[in-house]
Amino acid sequence: MKSSRIILTLTLVISLGIIAGCGANNTTPTTPSTSTQATKTDQTTSQDTSKQGTSTQTPSVIKTGVAKMLSITADLKTAIDAGDEAKVKVTGPQLEDAWKPFEDDAKQKYPDLYKRVEESLDPTIACSKASPLDKQILGKLNENLTQALNELAAKE
Repeated sequence: MKSSRIILTLTLVISLGIIAGCGANNTTPTTPSTSTQATKTDQTTSQDTSKQGTSTQTPSVIKTGVAKMLSITADLKTAIDAGDEAKVKVTGPQLEDAWKPFEDDAKQKYPDLYKRVEESLDPTIACSKASPLDKQILGKLNENLTQALNELAAKE
């Protein structure tokens, strides 16, 4: 009975994650926005500067974004372990906001790791919104997301 309940809960969480992910971004722009072009120009300029031997080196957008997401997953783990459902409900959705600024860059540069992050991110966010809090499932989802993010960080 208990295993059936866990399987049902896991199926529901994954379904919610897929549904949330499907409706999150229905349109894909065919041309990059001006801000994206400016960001890429800035990145190219900083890379060119680092090639010239300048000691000033700025972290990439991906590296900065991953660091922020890892900080959020650590906060989420603390809230999960403490059973603090209110904190989990606030912290979980912050992951999506942290992912958006570098999602396209990660997708282009590391498609396999992008897929792994996406597969863990949506269910983690969905499960963080669910009541009652299922510490075991959310903990495992958060652990998988953290592992994927660490792999992405290692590439940068």
